[in-house]
Amino acid sequence: MKTLRITSLLLLLVSFMACKKDNVTPEPAEEPFDIKQYVLVTRNANSSGWVTDIQLRTFEAQGKCIIFAELGIIPDDGFTYSYDNGVLKLYYGPGLKNELKIENNMITSATENVAGRSYKLIKKTTDNPLNGNTYSGGWKSEGSLVISVASLKFTDTQYSEASINLPLPNKTYELFKNIAAYKKDVTNNVYTLWLLSDGKLEGYRSTYSNNTKHRVTGTFTKR
Repeated sequence: MKTLRITSLLLLLVSFMACKKDNVTPEPAEEPFDIKQYVLVTRNANSSGWVTDIQLRTFEAQGKCIIFAELGIIPDDGFTYSYDNGVLKLYYGPGLKNELKIENNMITSATENVAGRSYKLIKKTTDNPLNGNTYSGGWKSEGSLVISVASLKFTDTQYSEASINLPLPNKTYELFKNIAAYKKDVTNNVYTLWLLSDGKLEGYRSTYSNNTKHRVTGTFTKR
């Protein structure tokens, strides 16, 4: 009788474990990394940490790249790339210019390791993340502690900017790969680039006057 009871308990335990195993939800398969879904942001900063230059690079079909900077798209088709097994190679013409290693969707090393240069991959989105949002922050010049307070409000194609009494969006802007936006004010020689990174909206603005460039940068938080 004791043996029969032990046998029955073992059968119940096996049955329970089998049912539990059947009810386990399989973990979703990890999505393979696709470099074409990312934009490479390269920032160059001086010894004070001031960002003097920013470029965005996309990865298109047939190994082509599009380079975008503060003044807009660089009209040059000599930029190409290749990607294989975590190694991203960047070319200009026939020459290899930089080799970057990628782990967990992040740049871990680069052969073109210039002082003050940083690299970041930002994944593209399927829609415009600026549309309908308002941001608060401010602009400042290099070495200055003064921040010019500003707010920004975006629709899908327009924006407004003011320190107080923010008007309805009334200026057009261009969207770049759903991670950045830019405005060219050719009349006044003012060029603005906004970049969404780590939940913040970064701003880079250059004004050209009498062959002199004045640059301000800003950080804005969504309200």
